[in-house]
Amino acid sequence: MATIGDVAREAGVSRSTVSSVLTGRKFVAPETRARIEAAIAKLEYSVNAGARALATAKTMTYGVVVRFHEAEFSPALATYLIALSDAAREQGYAVVLLTEHDGAAAVQRAIAGRQVDGFILLNVLDGDPRLDPISRSGYPAVLVGMPEDTRGIDAVDLDFAAAATMLVDHLVDSGCREAVFVRWPDELYASGSTYATRFERAAHRRAAERGLRLVHLPVPVGPEQVRSTLRAALQNPDNPRTLLIHNDAAVAMLPFVLHDLGLAVPGDLGVVSLHSAELARLYVLSYTAVESEPTAVVQAAVEMLGKRIASPDAPAQKRLVVPRLDRKGSVGA
Repeated sequence: MATIGDVAREAGVSRSTVSSVLTGRKFVAPETRARIEAAIAKLEYSVNAGARALATAKTMTYGVVVRFHEAEFSPALATYLIALSDAAREQGYAVVLLTEHDGAAAVQRAIAGRQVDGFILLNVLDGDPRLDPISRSGYPAVLVGMPEDTRGIDAVDLDFAAAATMLVDHLVDSGCREAVFVRWPDELYASGSTYATRFERAAHRRAAERGLRLVHLPVPVGPEQVRSTLRAALQNPDNPRTLLIHNDAAVAMLPFVLHDLGLAVPGDLGVVSLHSAELARLYVLSYTAVESEPTAVVQAAVEMLGKRIASPDAPAQKRLVVPRLDRKGSVGA
């Protein structure tokens, strides 16, 4: 059975560097980390997690605090959870989901019992009450979301404002002068959902700058409600024939609605969206879109949390993942 010393010799590094990769206590350069991970795979080295936890006084567990709004689309959230679990496992960590309705109380209990080594918070809101116990205690945590006030907690997210700007610019540059803004239900914006509000504000700001008229269409997430709402909008002759979509349920159901109505993209309708590549694969979407980058976002979150645990007094960090536009020719010239 391979030992940590065998891994160190294979990778050409010290035992302490291998240990740093396994525990996440110290930052290791990506090239060095890659060599160590390759050595671990080649030698089929496995860590005794129980022994390591005793030696380091760590649980080797991250608490993932999920606040799921009924107006959101659960398959999209699942993409983040799977990617997060994978990223944590690469650091030698397990994850435990904290899904109680009273998220602040769940976080407080986990802190009091030292049940996890740190937290990753999903679906972060402006004024999110889950931040209070973390801010008071200084417990290691990373927000996946970018509220106006991060309360001194590390935060990472896709740059939703840049994504909205990209999509509006693409529409205008393609000759569009008006579009239906297919958005989340109003209650999601009212809740302070940071990804929804940041996208919406930037879309309106850029549309005003570029002379693009936006017609709001809030769409609920229930499958039948989505289909009926989209069908009615597309059958309304007064609506623009281009859609700017920031609603995962709507973009997932759109191909079915187009089939129902006998409409083609881009011949009858122009479409741009923000959604993940995984959602595109599941629902066979072929629209020009900004990739929501769930894997890049959660990998950054896990990396930041490892650094925070290793350096608890370091200044808080904010990181925005740069969006990219994948052109599929779904907007007519």
